[in-house]
Amino acid sequence: MAPFVRRARPKYAAAPLSPACLHTLRVPAEFAARFAGGEAGAAAVLLVSPLGKVWRAELRRAGSGGGPWQLAGGWAEFAAAHGVGAGWSVVFRVERRGVATVRAFDAAGCLARFCTPHAGVAAGKSRPRFIRVLHADDLEKMRIPDEFVQEHLTGTYPSSQKAMIFSPLGKFWHVDLNCDQPGLLLGDGWAQFLTAHGLSEGSILVFRYEENMVFTVEAFLQNGCLKEYEAAAADMTDGSIRQPSTVPQQGDKELGVSPVKKKRKTRNGNTSLVVYHKKPNSSPNSVKKAVSQKKLVSTVPRRSFTKRITGYDLTSLFALKGSFCSSVGLSGACEITLKMLTGNKRSWPVWFNIANTYGYIKGPGWKRFCRENKLKQGDSCTFSAIETTVWHVNIASS
Repeated sequence: MAPFVRRARPKYAAAPLSPACLHTLRVPAEFAARFAGGEAGAAAVLLVSPLGKVWRAELRRAGSGGGPWQLAGGWAEFAAAHGVGAGWSVVFRVERRGVATVRAFDAAGCLARFCTPHAGVAAGKSRPRFIRVLHADDLEKMRIPDEFVQEHLTGTYPSSQKAMIFSPLGKFWHVDLNCDQPGLLLGDGWAQFLTAHGLSEGSILVFRYEENMVFTVEAFLQNGCLKEYEAAAADMTDGSIRQPSTVPQQGDKELGVSPVKKKRKTRNGNTSLVVYHKKPNSSPNSVKKAVSQKKLVSTVPRRSFTKRITGYDLTSLFALKGSFCSSVGLSGACEITLKMLTGNKRSWPVWFNIANTYGYIKGPGWKRFCRENKLKQGDSCTFSAIETTVWHVNIASS
């Protein structure tokens, strides 16, 4: 089996809760095994409240020990103390063996108001969230809870007609927003998102609102367990942000191939190597040339990346892969200085921040950089991190 995109902490989403679930909560065997650390019988577990208080509960099998796993012995007190009622939903995340944090969502699907983070919880952990169990009507268009729209989105919509979803595959998807007073619907692009991620009726989704109509989504199976995706599927995207590789990988076999390079003019007047084409050639000299070209490619700095600019990048935010952010030492909000690779000696300070598994640049500084360098949709930008917060930029016109 192919490796997974990332190994997330075990999670379980119980949505929605029935009255019986408020006393004993049934949990899937695979989650129970990872929660209890492989204990065969009953195990004492700790539930960490959104307010930081720790509650003791018991994870055990129903009946005489051969029934399904259930959470009891303290779970009812936890639910009552937090006002969790029928129709609510809860999400558990295993922190370590026998310890799980709990988030609660009210009957409207919004993160419960009492979930104010206690001291020490990072700001990103307290972002607004809502949960949704997919029904047949949600497979073409999905309604964002009205309460969530009124509290968090009224200042953004209708200035933004699209939402951007950061998916469990590590890709961005653009989805149209349809106004349906007093709420919003995720429209065109939503059905394709569900299909690409293998989601159907009964799947559970948790949306975390970053800002500016950007959502991060977690997907859960119908049994409530977190859905895991294989790396082979991570190449899927909505097509509007696909970025084909322009340089052959270092591990590719190139026997009998002679690379031919093409050059094109960049806006600053320089030429840059942008693509390799292969043509059949089995002579020994061509093999040596291929190896030589391969060594040339290997000298391209790893602290750089190239991205084709979209309209969303220009008007809203410019997203960066989390792997690149970590590789250059970016771990939180900071100011980055952008400089043109050659020619222009000016610099542009831009604001950077981290959102879950990716980073992004936005704000007046970024818009000024785009405007003053006449950046437009379709242009290719290569960013090279000279230092963690000093980047050189090279722009290739479309």
